[in-house]
Amino acid sequence: MGNVPGKLDQEDGYNDSRPNSSNNVTSLSTDKQYDDEMSSRARTRHTTSLVNNILSGNNTRSRASSNISGTSRRKTSREKELAKEAHAKQLVVRCNETVDGGFLAPFGCYSFEKLDYDTTVIKDLITKRKLAPFYTPLQDFDESWTRDELIKIIDGLPLHDTFDEKLEEFEDVPIGNLRKPTYNDLIDKSLSKKEQRRMHAKIFRARLYKKRILWQENENESFLEKKLELRQLGDNTNSVGDGNSSCLKTNYHLPSDDLKYTLYKNGSECPICFLYFPEPFNHSKCCQQPICTECFVQIKRAEPHFPHDEVDPTNPPTNDSEKDPNLLTSEPANCPYCATADFSITYQPPTNRKTGLGGISPDTYVYMASNTEKTNGNQLPSSVITSDTIRPSWETRLNKERSRLVRRSANATAIHISNRLIDPNHSSRRSTGPSGTPIQEESTSNSRSPEPTINEIEDQMVREAIRLSLEDQDNQKKSKNKSILRP
Repeated sequence: MGNVPGKLDQEDGYNDSRPNSSNNVTSLSTDKQYDDEMSSRARTRHTTSLVNNILSGNNTRSRASSNISGTSRRKTSREKELAKEAHAKQLVVRCNETVDGGFLAPFGCYSFEKLDYDTTVIKDLITKRKLAPFYTPLQDFDESWTRDELIKIIDGLPLHDTFDEKLEEFEDVPIGNLRKPTYNDLIDKSLSKKEQRRMHAKIFRARLYKKRILWQENENESFLEKKLELRQLGDNTNSVGDGNSSCLKTNYHLPSDDLKYTLYKNGSECPICFLYFPEPFNHSKCCQQPICTECFVQIKRAEPHFPHDEVDPTNPPTNDSEKDPNLLTSEPANCPYCATADFSITYQPPTNRKTGLGGISPDTYVYMASNTEKTNGNQLPSSVITSDTIRPSWETRLNKERSRLVRRSANATAIHISNRLIDPNHSSRRSTGPSGTPIQEESTSNSRSPEPTINEIEDQMVREAIRLSLEDQDNQKKSKNKSILRP
């Protein structure tokens, strides 16, 4: 009985992975391996703690800087989708939103993806007559057209350009019921998480494209119905002579025949899209070249990138995470005609008509010869609009891209140092022979530099954390100073 271990002895023997010390030779070697293993585990825990502290510190600083700068939390996927739908609704051309015979939304000469400007800013500029409205273009123009021929051509113009309902991109993509806000049942659950996210994004784009078609078709139908009702109302007014019917015509917001003729009797061609629009045009400030609003909203800054002259050709970085995020830049747009930097346009609103929002009803406009005479004394000072004016969030996007690169650089540095703390020989590579067996690299004390110690690597991590902290504080001060200096 004395040789039978008790319960407590059994538990101790189970928890202790070291073998019995009866064999002295085996015990010494095993104890050494055990100590090395425990030291490695302790080093790993210490390394993980340091890395987590750096990463959590970076996240804390990022959250603090976002609170100081006044930016909101990161939007969820659903919030981003709702924002895109709201933006798409603002791009629908509505017949009751007109200024001087034009509209507040584009006709559709360019694809939807390129219409990433701020719709609120554009509509405000057009309403205040600081920017030419979006006119419905003519494919061709002939000065020999009579008044009746020109009006008949204009009556046949649609509100928006036709959509391609059979896009190859969305040909086999299910869209489900567009009235339902969710569509998770359309995604194949057998796919991987990454493929499910891709399928989700593709279905959303297809549904949004279909919704845009339906929204615009509803406006087109309303536009045609108003045309027919207004024509019938005009026939009844001419036959009966009821003065009350002419007052009701102002509720249709449709242009009179005089306004149509005034707009398009001197159609001018845009040098970029080669379509004919009513005058006056926007004009480039640098070279005074005309440009329609449809083309102007396409011109924007370059995407955030690193300057080519800042990269050392003898030692180029392998990826963007190794570059300095503060060097990330985005140049202003150049003039499409003369390539002058900081492209801007000016607009002089017409003096012979002021209809729509802020003016008389388009139905009540009457053409008079005196209206067409331009007098310099009545012209208002023109406003200067830049491509940054209609995209005020360009600086925010640039700072977000810089912050993203800072996080990538910090994570890459922390992971690299963590690997070196866990395995100091991690950075050394081994070559393999033809059979795939590893071949040890020959090394001598003269050809290979000594490996840094644990304390040196930890000091390097601390210095890196301090550097990142100072960069964050510097960025916070710069953003705070900019917000104070702005009016």
